[in-house]
Amino acid sequence: NPYARSVPWGCAEYKSERQDMKLYAEISKTEKQEDGTIKVWGYASSEAVDSEGEVITSEAMKAALPDYMKFGAVREMHQPLAAGTAIEAKVEDDGRTFFGAHVVDPIAVKKIETQTYKGFSIGGKVTSRDDMNKAIITGLKLVEVSLVDRPANPDAVFTMFKADGISEISAIDALAD
Repeated sequence: NPYARSVPWGCAEYKSERQDMKLYAEISKTEKQEDGTIKVWGYASSEAVDSEGEVITSEAMKAALPDYMKFGAVREMHQPLAAGTAIEAKVEDDGRTFFGAHVVDPIAVKKIETQTYKGFSIGGKVTSRDDMNKAIITGLKLVEVSLVDRPANPDAVFTMFKADGISEISAIDALAD
């Protein structure tokens, strides 16, 4: 298959023999653990056109999740370093993939707490594309979900829950200021 490549999504260069891409989505909730680790949740994918002009169908994500969850690799910035483990992943009725991770690496935890990492990016191998529109990914082997500093999925909503659980900060509003 000329479109199959084992690289992180996101290079998004259309080439005659291959296509690379990244899909980012923002973290929507964090929960600090007593042991210094952190749990994070957000959307890892949706059927929205991403900033690179590509779409991953919800059916492709549904098919990829069971195999991915066998290992549930959570990394930082698509590097081959473990940051944590997936704790849940589900394609919802609206086509968005809700994702939760337990992040144990202390440096990654700090980057989440300081909002250096703002979201998720999925990485893997495209196994099939729509015959009529090659920007639509219809099959993939999901290898990892990374914590990233530049989410770009338009459906993402970022809310940081403070430790007291009372106030919320919208990162979208903060970035606009």
